Amino acid sequence: MYIIIIGGGGTGTALAKVLESENNEIVIVENNGERAKELAESMDALVIHGDGSDSQILKDAGIEHADAVIILTREDNTNLTICQMIKKFDVRRIVARVNDPAKKDLYIGLEITAAISPISAVVSYFKNAIMHGSSRSMFSIGKGQAEIIELEFRNENLDGRRIKDIDLPSGSIIGSISRNGEIIIAKPNEILKKNDLLTVMTKTEVSNDVVTILRGKD
Repeated sequence: MYIIIIGGGGTGTALAKVLESENNEIVIVENNGERAKELAESMDALVIHGDGSDSQILKDAGIEHADAVIILTREDNTNLTICQMIKKFDVRRIVARVNDPAKKDLYIGLEITAAISPISAVVSYFKNAIMHGSSRSMFSIGKGQAEIIELEFRNENLDGRRIKDIDLPSGSIIGSISRNGEIIIAKPNEILKKNDLLTVMTKTEVSNDVVTILRGKD
């Protein structure tokens, strides 16, 4: 894929390295001259010094044939402006960082591929580490009304039961099972085995009950 990353900070740089290692073609647009020079000297990616909200800079970066654009500046107004500009081009995937979680709806209103709030994600991880121990919240969705949790199935009393026979709270569903390196899409008749790694979607208000049922009491 041909991917443009706007914002060459820590997140953008780390992401660029991962994407490069997977044989994607990467272009980084960085507004800070010294940072752009540093990136150009240390990375294989094409680095363009300029403002990502400048249409000419976007064209120089290859926006007209980009498969995806990732917008990672630290200013929401800048990110939103860039999103609006990129929507005019035929880019299949647009992903933006949300710096202020209160502004996430503005990004969603632009109908981009994804609007990711690092603050919300970190809060969710820490909250879940405190509340759920060994389980972890992978995503908080719907303004925190729901979350996707990954946890180890340890309830010996439910070992060997079918999913449909486990009385989970309303508003929760098991999506997938990871067992011996294999991913199994969870179906009602699927049998759960102790130490399965489960991915569960649940309303936040019942997440504690879900974890207690599937993990068992410590």
